[in-house]
Amino acid sequence: MNLIQKVWSNTTLRKQIIYTVALLALYRLLVAIPMPFVDINTLMNSTTQNADGFGGFLMLLGGTIENFSILAVGLAPFINASIIIQLLTAVFPHFEELMEEGEAGQKKIQQYTRWATFPLALLQWFGMVYFINYLFGGGIIDTTNVSIVLLGAFVLAVGAVIMLWLGDYLTEKGITNGVSLLIFASIVAGMVTQIAGALQAAPNMMSVLIFIVVFILILVLLSIFILKSIKEIPIIYARQGQVQQTSILPIPMNPVGMVPIIFAMALSSFPYIFSQFVTKFGVQAVWVQQMAQRIEVNFNIYSQNPSWWVIILYFVLIVAFTFFYATIQFNPSRMADSIQSRGGFIPGIRPGDETAKYIQKILNYLCLWGGAGLAFIGIFNFLIAKLPFVQQLTFSLGSLPLVVTGSWVIIIVGVVQDIMDKVQTEMMMAGYDM
Repeated sequence: MNLIQKVWSNTTLRKQIIYTVALLALYRLLVAIPMPFVDINTLMNSTTQNADGFGGFLMLLGGTIENFSILAVGLAPFINASIIIQLLTAVFPHFEELMEEGEAGQKKIQQYTRWATFPLALLQWFGMVYFINYLFGGGIIDTTNVSIVLLGAFVLAVGAVIMLWLGDYLTEKGITNGVSLLIFASIVAGMVTQIAGALQAAPNMMSVLIFIVVFILILVLLSIFILKSIKEIPIIYARQGQVQQTSILPIPMNPVGMVPIIFAMALSSFPYIFSQFVTKFGVQAVWVQQMAQRIEVNFNIYSQNPSWWVIILYFVLIVAFTFFYATIQFNPSRMADSIQSRGGFIPGIRPGDETAKYIQKILNYLCLWGGAGLAFIGIFNFLIAKLPFVQQLTFSLGSLPLVVTGSWVIIIVGVVQDIMDKVQTEMMMAGYDM
C-alpha cells in the first residue's frame, strides 16, 4: 500500500496511469462495436476446431474475432508494414541511410510505415473475407455484393488506423509502449474469457485450475529468464593515457523482445491461408490441389494440435527473426565506432574492426540461445499437447484445453516488465529532484 501511495503521489506517474486507463477503456469500447455487413449471429454460432487458433492469432495482433469488431485485425497491417520496411532497410541504401541518421531517420521510417498501413489493411480485408467465410462454413459475409466488400474494407482499414493512433497516443502520454500495451490488453481480455469458459466446461474444475496455474507459472519463469538475462561487456575509457572510467555495455540475452514471435506467427500462417484460397477458388490443376491439401494438413498453425512440420517452421522463423531484427537494432560496427570515438576500448580487444567482430560474436551467441529460448516458449503449448502423459491426463479429466500459450505469456511478462522499469525510473528521478 505504501508503494501504491508513493506511485500515486507522483504527479507524472498519476497522469500517465490515468491516460493509460482511459485510452485502454476506449480501446475495449471500440472492440465491442461490431463490424457492419457481417452476420454476427452466424459468426457467434459457428464453432470449428480452427476458430480458437485463429482467434489466438488475432489476439497476438491486438484484434478479436468474438464479435468481429471494427478493430478485428488489430495491428496486423501495421506489423506487416513494419516487416516490409525492415526488409527494405536491409536491401535498399536509402532506408539504410535513414537508419543511420538517428532520431530524424527513425521518424521518417515510422512515417513510411504508417503510410503503408492503410493500403495493407484494405488488402488484408479482402483476404479475411474469403478466409473467414471458409473457416466458419460460409454465410458470414456476403461476398457477392461488391459494394459491401469495398465498404467493409474501408471500415476495417479505418479501424486499423484508429488502433495505430491509440498506440501512438499511449506511447506519448501513457506509461509504456502503446502498441505492446494494446496487444497486452487484447491478450489479457481474451485469456480471462477462455480460462473462465474452460473451468466452467471442465468436469473436474480444481484439477484443471491447478494444471493451468502450473502451466502459466512455468511459462512466466521461462519468460523472465529469457527477458532479464544480460551479458555485460566491460568498457574502459581513458583520457591522456590514464584510465578515468570503467563502464558496462549491456546486451540482453533476448535483444529484440517478443517481436520475432509476432512476425513468425504472421509468416507461418501464409502457407495455410494460401491453401484455403486454392480450395476456395477451385483451381483446376491437380498438382496444385494436391499441394494445397498437403499444406492444409501439415501447416495449419491455427490448430490447437498442429503437425510437427508447422511447429518446426514456427521455431525456425522465430530464431531467424531474432537474428534479423537484432542485426538491425544492434549494429556492431556503429557500436564499435561510438566506443572508439569516445576514447573507450574493451579490455584485451583492439578498437575498431576487432571490437566490432567481438561484439558481433557475442550478439550471435546471444541471439542463438535467446532466439531458441524464445522459440521454445512460443511452441511450448504445442509440445505439451503432444506429450503422452498430458494426453492421458486430458483423457482422465475429460477436458484439458491449453487456453494459455507461451506467446501470450511472454508478451504479458514483457509489458509488465517495461511498466515496472518505467515506474522505478520515474520514482528515482523524483527522488533526485527532492
